Amino acid sequence: MKNDSGQQPDPVLNNQHRWKIAAIGIPAAIILVIVVIFFFGQPQMTPDQLEPLTIASGSGEFSALTLIADEKGYFEKHGLNVTIRDHFTGVGSINDLLAGNADLSYASEIVGVSTSFRPEDFRIIASTAKSNEIKLVIRNDRGITQPSDLRGKTIAFPKGTAAEFYLGRYLMINGMDIDDVTVSYLSPAELSESIENGNSDAVIIWEPWVYQITQKLGQNVTAWPAQGGQNFYWVTYTQADVIRDKPELIRQYLRAIDDAQLYLHDNEPEGKEIVRLRLNLTDDYMETMWEENQFVLSLDQGIIVAMEDEARWMTKNNLTGGRTPPSYLDMIDQDAMREVKPQAVSIIR
Repeated sequence: MKNDSGQQPDPVLNNQHRWKIAAIGIPAAIILVIVVIFFFGQPQMTPDQLEPLTIASGSGEFSALTLIADEKGYFEKHGLNVTIRDHFTGVGSINDLLAGNADLSYASEIVGVSTSFRPEDFRIIASTAKSNEIKLVIRNDRGITQPSDLRGKTIAFPKGTAAEFYLGRYLMINGMDIDDVTVSYLSPAELSESIENGNSDAVIIWEPWVYQITQKLGQNVTAWPAQGGQNFYWVTYTQADVIRDKPELIRQYLRAIDDAQLYLHDNEPEGKEIVRLRLNLTDDYMETMWEENQFVLSLDQGIIVAMEDEARWMTKNNLTGGRTPPSYLDMIDQDAMREVKPQAVSIIR
């Protein structure tokens, strides 16, 4: 048989070509077979074979890595069957943990500080987000055009939360203290009605409540940044007996969260969409809040610095019940993070 040029094909060259194809194709086929056998040969765990893990989760998008880990099956991958118990605040979340209803809970580091003056024994094992979302929402008809105008005004917020600390810090930076305003303790769900009906001159709260209030009241309110560039940490808490009795549970959890962070890093649009759908958020809100957060698994020195600062503020404002602040270094259990993701630990022992 002649080729297109009219010449007889060289049988030696044809054989060499076949051997080159075989040399490439056979090893590739073998590797593919091994991968398929390994993947499908792994025993698939049924839900009742997975280790149960209950997480008491505070507000919304701060728990983005948990939502992604749940949606993408990373908890199951690491042998966990996770149940998430939702709360409006981190205070509710940590109280759920201390009541024995959860293995882990999420809350800001300030909630850990306020709770540390109680007798309960709990620990910090990681943080999964850093956020700059807390804002003062001001009624525009109350003559408040600068921070000093807050003096004598009624400001509402959820008691014992990061909002309370940042209000106190904001007032201090602007030459006032908490006694210079009238305080109203309300749940996040009550704040919108309070500022709408005029019972409060201002509220201080985090997202998505800021967005909801400003969308509802429009030109009647203005939102001021309240954190002064200081992020708060979204912390994972547990009790000492969980660390003692279920150390592998902690490591499994951290591996799943680390997988979620890697996924978000490589697939940010898809990760944002998971969070949006899980929380039933709008695209507009996602753009508003996303850049205010860093979704990272870490355990850094900044947590201790923040907690010590917050404890001093609570002591100064007689919010400790006369108790002395504990050692926040001792409250942090670093072992699991140092095993799972040592490069993300910067705690000075």
